Amino acid sequence: MIRIRKPPAPAVLLVAGASATRQLRDDYEADPAGYQSGARSFPEFDACIYADAPVKSTLVTAQHGKCAFCESRVTHIAYGGVEHFRPKRAVRRAVGRPLIRPGYFWLAYDWDNLLLACQLCNQRHKQNLFPLRVERDRCRSHADPLAREQPVFIHPGQEDPTQFITFVGSSAVPVRRSRRGRRTIDELGLNRSELLDVRQGRLNDLADRVSTIKVLADALLKLPNDPEILVEIAKHQAALADAQHASAEYAAMARAFLH
Repeated sequence: MIRIRKPPAPAVLLVAGASATRQLRDDYEADPAGYQSGARSFPEFDACIYADAPVKSTLVTAQHGKCAFCESRVTHIAYGGVEHFRPKRAVRRAVGRPLIRPGYFWLAYDWDNLLLACQLCNQRHKQNLFPLRVERDRCRSHADPLAREQPVFIHPGQEDPTQFITFVGSSAVPVRRSRRGRRTIDELGLNRSELLDVRQGRLNDLADRVSTIKVLADALLKLPNDPEILVEIAKHQAALADAQHASAEYAAMARAFLH
């Protein structure tokens, strides 16, 4: 997981999204108790707004085509979906706990609440989970101050994930025993077997390149300024630099390993 720099919100969220949000607020205010008890529920949220083509393409660009959580490559065709960081319809504070209704309905079309995520992170792991460090601070409607909440999950669009998560080999681990880092890793499945296998392959390639550079550097002691050796070193150094770029898959792991 790396920091995501998002540009300004696409126009569809500012116009159609704002209008839809006003309607949701009006509906809730007409019967707050009904929505909180589950007796009433919101109609389907309009994916044609929050997952509209400009919204998704902007997220794809900002996230370099990668899942916001696991950094696997996603596309418009497969595995890529617009995810709500704070669940829009209903929320669970932990796996197996009862649903809290309604969810963060007023953030369904909020740009800060939208991220591109792969299906495994979103549908198998995160789903409607959204734990808070202090549960009594949870907002139940748009009338509550969102700033009082202290989410457990790391929001890569608003925080630097490297403050909470680093890597030992191919495994994600919490920084300084960070509780937020640990729960984000565990509950979003950031060490699931499929990811570990793919990351290990990437790590092996990085380690091979580092070893090759060391061998070439030793050769330079015998053949100073040899152009072929210098070219080879530069090639491997460029590959290591590319692996740490925000556009590279598993850049956080590469940065941790190479630093």
